Amino acid sequence: MARDPYGLGGLDGLDDVDGLDDVDDGSGAWSTPAPRPGAPLPPFRPSASLERTRFETVLPDGSVATVDVDHMEGRASLYRDGRHVWSADMPVRFPIGPDRIEVAASRYGMQRIHLVGTNGGERRLDPAPGTPEHWRAQLSRRHPALGRALATAAVLVLVVNLTLLAPQLLEVVTHLPLWTERFPSFVSPVDLPAKANAVLTVAAALAGVERALTFRHHRLLDVETDGMSA
Repeated sequence: MARDPYGLGGLDGLDDVDGLDDVDDGSGAWSTPAPRPGAPLPPFRPSASLERTRFETVLPDGSVATVDVDHMEGRASLYRDGRHVWSADMPVRFPIGPDRIEVAASRYGMQRIHLVGTNGGERRLDPAPGTPEHWRAQLSRRHPALGRALATAAVLVLVVNLTLLAPQLLEVVTHLPLWTERFPSFVSPVDLPAKANAVLTVAAALAGVERALTFRHHRLLDVETDGMSA
């Protein structure tokens, strides 16, 4: 049971959300220590954007909840009005009075960062200024045509990758001894050189980042980047 140093409410009722863990008290075994309770929210450094990100929202009582996400540690830290409350491994549910903030991420970015109310309503937290998600949202607002073009290009890249890489991966898998002892092997109609496959893999990673920054996800389309994250 986590402590409640800022009166955010108990942890009762958290088990009704599948796939998200309960809050802990920051005692997990991380390579860098979690912030101490009450510690001030440090400034966000854009130079650390590949390692972390940050989201915020104004709560019904007028206070500001901020979630600092450390992708390298797999850890999320909740701050309220600029003071640290809890840290926990992701995925996690932070109780905010009767409501909660649900946090889940992959190596490519956020999968879920939502404030969920007792009535079942939910809204996504806003990217904090200086974060990659904030920069991407600003780009779409200022240059909507460019934003749409980037989103479309990401989809096309992933479709091409599924078309060209999937048969080759299937051939590799079906030539493993565990498969060949029971089933016939598959021969891919596509046989690209290693450099071309490397380019496709890098392009898929960049497309995955673009879709993560814009909170887009499709079970089939993003299967490759999901596999990379795993």
